[in-house]
Amino acid sequence: MVRELPDKDVERLFVGAIDGALPPEQAKELESELSSNPELKAKFDKYQRAISLLKGSPREKAPDALASLILRRTRRRRFQGRNRELTHSRFPVEVVVPLLIAALVALFMLLASP
Repeated sequence: MVRELPDKDVERLFVGAIDGALPPEQAKELESELSSNPELKAKFDKYQRAISLLKGSPREKAPDALASLILRRTRRRRFQGRNRELTHSRFPVEVVVPLLIAALVALFMLLASP
């Protein structure tokens, strides 16, 4: 019994088909789907051409200072994250909540008095 795959599932098989990493049964399913669906075959051909162009393009070398730049940026963000945590934890909740309640009571008493 041959099961029919939705187009999205078949498109996910494109990567394995290009790399030659599909198991034989999936490769046969992909071939049968491509032969029966010309639109899907066109998508596969387009994907195959794009991958071959990418593989044939020259590789660019990353700048020498890229690794140190990334490391510095990561450390800076980590340090800023610690500072943010410290500013939020300077006043404990046990102190802030009674102060807010006292301020609200005082405001009520000012507004309620004639």
